[in-house]
Amino acid sequence: MTEKVLILGAGYAGTVVANKLAREFRREIARGDLNVTILDKDDMNINQGGFTFLPFGLYSPEDLKRPRKEVISPRINCVFGENGEITGADLENRKVQVKSGDTFSYDYLVIATGSTTDISNIPGLSEDYNTFYTSMDDAFKLKEKIENFEQGRIAISVAQMPVSCPGATVKFAVMLNDYIKFMKTEEMCKNIQISFFWPMEPIGPPEFNKVATKVFEDDNIEINRNFKLAEVDSKNKEIVSQNGDREKYDLLITTPPHKSPQPIIDSGLTDETGWIPVDKFTLQYRGPAGNHDEVYVAGDSGPSSVIKSGIGAHYQSLVVSHNLINDIHGHGTKVSYMGEVGCPYIGAMPTPFTKGQAYIPSWSYGAPPESFEPTRLGWYIYRMYYYIHWDAGLKALF
Repeated sequence: MTEKVLILGAGYAGTVVANKLAREFRREIARGDLNVTILDKDDMNINQGGFTFLPFGLYSPEDLKRPRKEVISPRINCVFGENGEITGADLENRKVQVKSGDTFSYDYLVIATGSTTDISNIPGLSEDYNTFYTSMDDAFKLKEKIENFEQGRIAISVAQMPVSCPGATVKFAVMLNDYIKFMKTEEMCKNIQISFFWPMEPIGPPEFNKVATKVFEDDNIEINRNFKLAEVDSKNKEIVSQNGDREKYDLLITTPPHKSPQPIIDSGLTDETGWIPVDKFTLQYRGPAGNHDEVYVAGDSGPSSVIKSGIGAHYQSLVVSHNLINDIHGHGTKVSYMGEVGCPYIGAMPTPFTKGQAYIPSWSYGAPPESFEPTRLGWYIYRMYYYIHWDAGLKALF
């Protein structure tokens, strides 16, 4: 009898799990003893982390996308389009429904559906929505607006937590400041103010907050903490916080609210926070649909308590892979996810006036990041990652 592993989502986490299983069980798959299927509505893999750089010309679209069948092992059964677009999941009966009407059964399930943006959650946001977060098209539209901006206040707002890769907006603010100093006239620079609106008091863990705060202060980027976006008044060019504070802007750049994909919510898999609860160590499902040892969650779909980032997805996908390998072999042992996560930080973008500087701080449960400073070497390492991402990261080679 063939055992079935079903993976929902062919983003970073789902692809890593698939490739890890394909290597470990190549003989079992060839014999027909194991089937690994991955579902996704899109057949193109997009490295969303690179969107932050697109408005500044640091990557091209070709750097950030690959056909999924080029990065997923041919041993994996890939289903894309309507046959891969999930509409519901029934954990009790071990079945997943897709848009075409077909259903997929499984012995083991990996939920790696990621998160999605929810613009409608903020009244008025759709009327003045500028972002680099959601697509390459949006990033290039924002690039054009930045190029044509000559004076006034640029408000960079992170609407609320949690969001995917919360540090991306911090990096963007630093690069935008360097870009303006390089690309605009001296008179224009004097007439442009960047204001950063953050929904919490600290900008990340203590050491991350310390470095970010210093760089913002040195660059004269205004910091507005505890500003949870509640409304956008596009007519009067104002953003409104949940406390009723109103702030003027001339160009609004927003990191929108995020949520679990709607089919996951509609299937009753999320908790009161709207995210999928798991055992924090094994990453097995523990939620309103019951406790299911055969169901694992990896990546941004997971609980709100774990920061959603590419580095987190990397470590979670490796843990899920190893635990599935042990389950299928019948070893009965578990590898623990220790909360490994990280958030690359940029201290400066390379221009004729500045040297690129970056650092990739990481931390885990109970172990916050240590003191750090962005360096020039860190910038090159960070930039290099976006190229090795395709042939090393996604293929689970490190």
